[in-house]
Amino acid sequence: MTQAKAYNRLLELALILTAAGTVGVRTDDLRDRLGYESTESGKRTLMRDLDDLRGAGLEIDNAADLGEEARYVIKPGDVRLRVEFTPAQRTALQSALAAASAAGTVEVQRRALPVDLDRVREAVRRRCVMYFDYNGKAREVDPLSWEWSGHDLVVTGVEHTTTMIKSFAVVRMENLEIGAPGSAKAAEDIDDRPGLDPITWEVDPPLVAILQCPGYADDVISMVGGEVVGDEVHVRVTNRLIFFARVVELGSRVRLVGPEELRDELRGMLMEVQ
Repeated sequence: MTQAKAYNRLLELALILTAAGTVGVRTDDLRDRLGYESTESGKRTLMRDLDDLRGAGLEIDNAADLGEEARYVIKPGDVRLRVEFTPAQRTALQSALAAASAAGTVEVQRRALPVDLDRVREAVRRRCVMYFDYNGKAREVDPLSWEWSGHDLVVTGVEHTTTMIKSFAVVRMENLEIGAPGSAKAAEDIDDRPGLDPITWEVDPPLVAILQCPGYADDVISMVGGEVVGDEVHVRVTNRLIFFARVVELGSRVRLVGPEELRDELRGMLMEVQ
């Protein structure tokens, strides 16, 4: 088996145990779901994989009573992954575990995050200026906080050039560099941080979208915000990905009529998934 396949199996094993919560998963179920052989050799492989995950910092116990078939439970808590995993592997596992814990579902992220999450969180904790390219522009940011949003980590901070508080999705960061501890000067007690709804985050250059929605204005405003203008709702869009997802969810109740830049981008996204 290749190293990549072995790593993917470890990741799937960790995700299955995480999704099972305190109920846990029995040995036979793990063998069936992950393809371990029903032999002593297959059992030894499973035991080695569980030991590898323990060695990476996960707490995994056998919660079955004495004499019963083993039932493995992963304990919640701070997952401190050690150096046996590369930064890319560690990042992928942390991302998947966070998404599974937050949403109650398990989905392997196909698009790898471009930076080491440990470095990002260290920058926030030690008040380091973050330098990175984002949407084609060089950014300098004093980080204030970070939080998971699905598989992605979102960093909130003060951008130097605009002096505005913005949120940056780690999946879009490139060429990350981190300044010395204490180099970030933004106050940590700033109150006007972005709200919890990601559609309000300042991720993209702002544009005003025009949505035709006769009879459905209340539905549209509840999903994307904005203000009513006749049979239309005008919405300030700063996070296009979330905006497009909610427009698609609204379906036939709404029609994006402008600007053309947003129409073209949404049309391209829809064509990619056909």
